This record gives sequence, structure tokens and C-alpha cells, in this order.
Amino acid sequence: MKKVFLSILSLFLTLNHNAKADDDFFDNLIVDDELKQKIEQKDAIEEGKNKASEILDSKPIKLQIDDNLKMKMEELNVEQVAPVVREPAPFGLKWLATKKEIEYQHVRLNKAQVKDSPNSYIADNLPKPVKAFREVLLSFGDNDALWRIAAYGNFMEDDSSATKGLEQYKKFYEMLNDKYGNAEEFYTPAVVSVEEEITLDDGTKSRSIKQKVLEMGDPGFKEKLMNGQSTLYSTFENDTIGVTLALLADGNGQTYVIIDYKNLKIDEVEKQEIYEAL
Repeated sequence: MKKVFLSILSLFLTLNHNAKADDDFFDNLIVDDELKQKIEQKDAIEEGKNKASEILDSKPIKLQIDDNLKMKMEELNVEQVAPVVREPAPFGLKWLATKKEIEYQHVRLNKAQVKDSPNSYIADNLPKPVKAFREVLLSFGDNDALWRIAAYGNFMEDDSSATKGLEQYKKFYEMLNDKYGNAEEFYTPAVVSVEEEITLDDGTKSRSIKQKVLEMGDPGFKEKLMNGQSTLYSTFENDTIGVTLALLADGNGQTYVIIDYKNLKIDEVEKQEIYEAL
């Protein structure tokens, strides 16, 4: 009996040893890690396909989003850009607007060289043109901001007293004073020599020459405007805009007016830009 038991035990140990040897044999066949990884990936792909099929076959789930949470997310993700507000300027333009902004209004700009006014242009196709002006100059300065608008009036064939020119000058004077206020007029009269006939004590006649100040509208007033001996202009001003109105005469004896607008806040803008840059 003891011999039988020992024989069975020996057979069991032999079989167990052979089974272990078989495992070692197959382990040696699959010893390559790359091959193991490929097999694992294949199994994962098959499992993924099965899960995807289950999701597609299942009923869709309605996703509920809290409106308050949605608003908060929009506040965090959407940057609100504040629009640039420009103050109205003459002829339908905008003060401190850039050149591109003015061109966006379909205004045509032609380069002009103007002393002390860099980046100046003659403007055509203005939003609100005025027939009394033949030409409008826009100046953007070094900071590309519209700070000056100069309007040149139509030439007028006039008499020696500059009657038409004075009439137009006074018309714009009233309008500008009403709109901007603080009117101040500056007139430099020409002094002319006038020959007069006088009666002496003995009753005889004689002639003398006296100096006379030429008033606005007197005969010869236009000629004095032409040669610069007389000047006539007015200024107007509020907290934002300064305006100059002038009456002139060209070499051909034609009178015309000029209205020169300037934005008084441009210096503050430049100082603020420098301050923020420092």
C-alpha cells in the first residue's frame, strides 16, 4: 500500500512539474513586451467598439443647463468690448477719429502739406457738406486723431468795400457765436492819408493831408485786406472746441471766409497717452 501511495505521489509530482514546464515554455514564447502590448491594444479596441455600440443603441439623455450658470460662463468667456464714443464735429465728422474711421464714412482724403499740421488731407464727399465752402482740410496730427478742421469759403467777386464778403462774415459770426459762444472780434484797420480842402483865415483855399482810420466796409477796405494792411477775424470757444472766423481777399480781388475749428482736448489726450506709457 505504501508503495502504491508513493507511486501516485511520484506521478502527481511529475505531472505538476510537466505542467509548470509547459507554462514556462509558453511564457518564453510570449516574452516579447511589444507583442504583449499589441494584444492588449487589440483587446481594448474590441472593448471600445462594444461600448460605443451600446451608447449608440441607448436612448439619448437630455442635458439640462442652468440658465444662471450659462450666463456666468458667458460673462467669463465673452470679452465685452466697449465701443469708442466720438464727439460730433462739423460736416458730419467725428472729433479725435482716426484716418481709417473717417474713411469708413466714405470720405475721400487727398494728402496736403500744411505747416504745423502734420498728416493733413483735403476731404471730399463729406457726410454733411456746406455749399458755401469750396474746400475742407482735415488734420490728424502725429497721433492719428482728428483735431483740426479748416473750411475755405467760395471766392466771391466783390466791390471795393468788400460788401459780399462782410455780409457772409457777419452771417457766420452770428451762427458761430450762437453755437460756441464767447465771441471776440479783432480788427486791425489800415490808416490812410486823406487830402482835404480847407479855408484859411484870409479866405483863401488850401489843401491839407490828414490821417484817417479805414473802417470796415469803407471804400478801399477790400484793397487793404488784399495787401494785409487790414485784418478782420473773430474767435469763439467752449470747453471743447475753439473756432476762428476770418475774412480775406486774394490777389484777384475776390473775398472769401475761412472757419478754422480746433479740438482743445487733443493736448489732454496726448498727455494721457504719455502718462499711460510711462
